[in-house]
Amino acid sequence: MDHTPYRRTTTAGSHCAATTCSLVHQALSITAVGLAALVGSPGVAAAAPLPRCTDQGWVGVWAAAPSDASRGTDTSDSFDTDQFDQSMNPKSAVRNETTRAILTPTYGGSTARVRLSNRFGAVPVTFAHATIAHRASEAALVPDTVQALTFNGGQDVTVAPGHDVVSDPVGFSFQAFEPLAVSVYVAGDVGKPTEHYTARQTSYLTPEDAGDHTTDVDGGAFTQRTTTRPFVTGVDVLAPRSTGAVVALGDSITDGFQQPADVNTEAQDSLDVDGRWPDVLARRLLAAHRPLAVLNMGIAGNAVLQDGSTEGSDVFGPAAIRRLDADVLSQDGVTTVILLEGINDLSISPVATVDELIGGYRQLIERMHAHGLRVLLGTITPAGGAEGVPADAEAKRQAVNTWIRDKSPADAVVDFDAVVRDPADPTRIAPQYDGGDHLHFNLAGYQAMGDAIPLDQLRNPACS
Repeated sequence: MDHTPYRRTTTAGSHCAATTCSLVHQALSITAVGLAALVGSPGVAAAAPLPRCTDQGWVGVWAAAPSDASRGTDTSDSFDTDQFDQSMNPKSAVRNETTRAILTPTYGGSTARVRLSNRFGAVPVTFAHATIAHRASEAALVPDTVQALTFNGGQDVTVAPGHDVVSDPVGFSFQAFEPLAVSVYVAGDVGKPTEHYTARQTSYLTPEDAGDHTTDVDGGAFTQRTTTRPFVTGVDVLAPRSTGAVVALGDSITDGFQQPADVNTEAQDSLDVDGRWPDVLARRLLAAHRPLAVLNMGIAGNAVLQDGSTEGSDVFGPAAIRRLDADVLSQDGVTTVILLEGINDLSISPVATVDELIGGYRQLIERMHAHGLRVLLGTITPAGGAEGVPADAEAKRQAVNTWIRDKSPADAVVDFDAVVRDPADPTRIAPQYDGGDHLHFNLAGYQAMGDAIPLDQLRNPACS
């Protein structure tokens, strides 16, 4: 596997996580903090000493990037992503009802806070009551584990469109890969919720007007299910400064999507198994006793340069260059980013040129370096035989991968292409790793990708 020479970068600074904050204000604030930390001149006081490893700070241990709110712009000819999830469960408006999102943290803790989002909502959302608990099975909770979440000391909070909110800290203990449930009662009619479309994990909802069931343990009221994940976008824990996080920034391959051949729905046998390559990486870090969580910021269909609504489907999320502040730079405790995107830029109209895609990579890497983050850039995996991929995409992919291996300004390269390609036909995924559509991977393929990441290229937090 090829690696570019190690480059020293400054450590990541902590980022503001106000209880309710504008993403635009948040991005500007983060940029200002990053520049202040990096720019020095004669007469300016020396930077503050590094925090001690015994000091406490927030670190993200689970995350899912908001992708959309199903606003009715889907014009695809396969199935309507505004009306159905990828398992063909119907998607409805949320009105005076409770959602129960299931998630699996990649690191444990005993004091937590939860991130909720109305980033793509059309109207303000009132989260009237929210709880976190250990999940027993399906929508049922482990008795005596339900903890109420508060916001600025109150039970409820109203979040304007385009904004996120972070709960107050709550005493709540859990281990890595222990499934949790975040239940949110939404008052009023808010339309389709801000969601992460390709969750690959089943969450639950009550019917409309069912009221507050956030403290229900048996789960009987949650009669609807979804493989999207509404509202919930992150969990942070209070941990020693020696603990950090790795962000996986990518598209459907990072999201863990799997689609059998000639079927429009997602593969059902690999749902709820946490088999994405970032999950594999997180388990390796846990086994190696490395103090690093993994935050999966993949969005299926995402591109480096173009927003998901370009082709009519809004579930693909904003372009990576436009969501970087909200989905990466505002996360707590991040030290390293693994970037794997580009095949959609070369496949979805308007198709990017090689130079345009490389320019996008340069912009992303430069901005992440400016915030002291170590960046690993992944080579684009094969797509030969996949439906809808243009004939010239392979030549472009090879040109981009050559640049990634030889000239990328990233700190290291993860050669995913070399790991998963078919030796007999390098334009295609190896048969044992092909998920069925010749673009995505089965669990063995995602396992191979997660195993290919060199742990010595992931940075531990710097503390004295």
